Amino acid sequence: MDVLEGLNEAQREAVLDLDHNILLSAPAGTGKTRILACRTAQILAAKRAEGAQILCLTFTNRACKELQRRILTIVKEKGLDVIVKTIHSFCYSILKEETKHTAAIFSDFLVYDDPDCKTIISTLTASAPVPLYESKKLQKLQNFIEQIKKFRVLNGPCTRNRQEDYASAVHTLLCDSCQVQKLCRNYDGSYDTAMEQWLATNGLTLLCQYDAALSANHAVDFADLITGVCELFHDPEICRRWRERFAYISVDEMQDTSEIEYALISQLFPGRNILLCGDYFQTIYEWRGSYPDLILRRFTESYKPRRITFTVNYRSTQLLLHATAACLVNLFGPPAASVRSVAAASDPGLPIIVHEAAQFMDEARWIFQEILKLPPTDWPHICIMTRTNPQNKQIWNGVRSHNETLPPDRRLPFTMIDQFQLFKRQESKDVIAFLRLLIHKNDTISLTRILKRFSSRIGSRTIMAIESPSYHQLGIRLTDFIDPSAHTFHDPFGLLLHALEQERIVVFDVESTGTDIIHDEIIQIAAIRLNTQGRTAEKFTAYVRPSRNVGTSFYVHHISDEQLARDGKDPRIILPALLDFIKDGVIVGHNVTYDLSILHSELRRLHIPAPAGLPYYDTLDLFRRFYPNLPNHTLSFLSTYFALDDKPSHDALDDILATAALLRYAIRQHIRPQTGQRCAAMAIYLPLFRPVSQEMQQLYRQSYVKRPYEMISAVMNDCRIKEYYEKHADRTDGENHIDRIENIRRLYRVAQETDSPDKDPRDCLNEFIQMTALSNSELDSLLEKKPQIPIITIHQAKGLEFTYVFLAGLQEGTFPLSRSQSGRELEEEKRLFYVAVTRAKKRLYLSWHRQDGSHRRQPSRFIAAIPDSYKEIQP
Repeated sequence: MDVLEGLNEAQREAVLDLDHNILLSAPAGTGKTRILACRTAQILAAKRAEGAQILCLTFTNRACKELQRRILTIVKEKGLDVIVKTIHSFCYSILKEETKHTAAIFSDFLVYDDPDCKTIISTLTASAPVPLYESKKLQKLQNFIEQIKKFRVLNGPCTRNRQEDYASAVHTLLCDSCQVQKLCRNYDGSYDTAMEQWLATNGLTLLCQYDAALSANHAVDFADLITGVCELFHDPEICRRWRERFAYISVDEMQDTSEIEYALISQLFPGRNILLCGDYFQTIYEWRGSYPDLILRRFTESYKPRRITFTVNYRSTQLLLHATAACLVNLFGPPAASVRSVAAASDPGLPIIVHEAAQFMDEARWIFQEILKLPPTDWPHICIMTRTNPQNKQIWNGVRSHNETLPPDRRLPFTMIDQFQLFKRQESKDVIAFLRLLIHKNDTISLTRILKRFSSRIGSRTIMAIESPSYHQLGIRLTDFIDPSAHTFHDPFGLLLHALEQERIVVFDVESTGTDIIHDEIIQIAAIRLNTQGRTAEKFTAYVRPSRNVGTSFYVHHISDEQLARDGKDPRIILPALLDFIKDGVIVGHNVTYDLSILHSELRRLHIPAPAGLPYYDTLDLFRRFYPNLPNHTLSFLSTYFALDDKPSHDALDDILATAALLRYAIRQHIRPQTGQRCAAMAIYLPLFRPVSQEMQQLYRQSYVKRPYEMISAVMNDCRIKEYYEKHADRTDGENHIDRIENIRRLYRVAQETDSPDKDPRDCLNEFIQMTALSNSELDSLLEKKPQIPIITIHQAKGLEFTYVFLAGLQEGTFPLSRSQSGRELEEEKRLFYVAVTRAKKRLYLSWHRQDGSHRRQPSRFIAAIPDSYKEIQP
């Protein structure tokens, strides 16, 4: 395929110039995604880089999938290695690779979404005298936590003592009246004084407790994905290793890249070829720290890019293009004239319809009637758009009431965005909770969700008692109550002590070509079997000859390809020998889940029979249980802090000797002395958990042989979920009721469609869980499968396009918002309006209503920004 075919001159320049950094201005509809794909193809064709040396970062999952699709269409299998990710998924992959050696977080970490995080915050603030359980107050607390985390890595100090860093950051932030105003301002513009006072007194404590709760669950939040990598990149060696992986880096939608995201990715820029692409006037995320003028200035000063501007629009009619260009100038003044585009289409287009209604129900009726005038074949290409979610609900209620007057076979297929957020729906999160526990055995949030809805014998009081300080001081967590060994020994550490008495503890560590458990390979193994005193009884060490080069992992473990060629043995010989050494052992390691995962994956790849689910204890988990407030929990820090004789290096044998020393310390200081108290505490509630434990064990065994979609079926049918939702079916809203069982079937189909049958079932299950956490909406893909008329906010429509767009609720105080009447906030409202009107390809409809309850409204000032010559007033 000729990548230059059909490109205009500016597009050809962006594709062919592979020698200069480029700042690409690409307004909506000018073919940006196609050019990013063609440029990637040109890099490969010119042999400037291998696929894995090309990094393309996008803002949304939808944009990511579309760019991947276009690259593969052009270059076929050569494009499979090109790294196309959202910034959050890119950071996720970095954390996954680096946790093996940093122990900043657990290598089996999972990502908590907003509802999960709010659950933690709600629990931590349950006893606050100020009522903080309202969703808006919880959002403020979540914003506070996120802001402090980002401030710490952006402005420092960012030391190994996180708690001291947090204290400094909280003090600085609360002394900044502008930042406090943003945090404590209510949606209606009023000020929440009680929140300010509560944060001043309790903010730091909440933040530290919140982080501790995430750690106890082996979890991170979305802010941690970004700040965690920023923190890693403070280490010059780690940053250099990642920088040297890439030769070409493209960043799409740079106008929506936040300051901290740019600070992170720009550390990869030196010596690389960079393309930054976007449209300044589409910046709609200033509330999350997006300041494109700052980013443009920094990039221009540091990398002297060549500027290329796309001016040919392939999306809109001539009228819509001229109207939006004039609107842009009226909103932002003469500087906006520089982005004026030329329409590629010959269609002159139809005027923009403007309608004034009395009340929102009248506005909804007008929208409904206008859609009825369009042919049914156009219905899948229509979108109703508003500024806020409350407006969406108003319009939804209005059009639905009119829709119900039609015969069922003639009704319009309206739908709300909630129906597209499949992974965030109650019933989906119920199923995913079971799946997460199969991979992440310490996930208290998931277990709590399961217990509260599907266990009749365990209530909130029991959960609160187990999650109390008295249990935590004994090292007991809620998830211990479903551990089968705890039911055998009546103690979560009973198996560990029993194995020590029988000399069955095997301390184990590996080094590898990288930390991708699905593709990387083990190159060194060290294991020791301990005697009853916790000292070395037997030793197993070996170098393993991989089928790939060690690459940049050499800088971590310092084991060269030459050494492995000389000393390495065939993995088909070494790995079975290791299994024989382990036999009936109980594994111990520091952040050991990575080692176990890559071992299991490589055994499967080599078709070597492997035991399903070796029992293990993680010294990282042990010391975070007993010493949650230490500055960090790396193997080297703990060995020094507790003055242990054995110190780690990045040699596998040194590391396991240090791990064994940590284990001896934990057993001597905590595990053995507290056995009686622990058993007594467990005995109170343990029998209640036996059915849940048995159920989870059955699912756990199945997860090693069944595909992820088959596990969803097993959870639905065997764990009372189907029974529960049949009994608690939503019948309150006629044919618009929520069919929760059908939504679980949709979840099943998504898992089936995204499955990779050639991969290990548990590897795929882990990937599926990751996808559900990092994906905010399935809007675009679901619209393709089932044509509907979505009612969505402008933020939700970002990156999408529709033939017909109805932009509703255009009143002053609603758009722009009453709290965004001046300054940067008004500028963002203007950009948001520009984004909205550029979603339409053929026709745009603008509407507003003059009466909101007892309040008289005026039309939005933004309507007047579009010249009258492009508008038609419709009564």
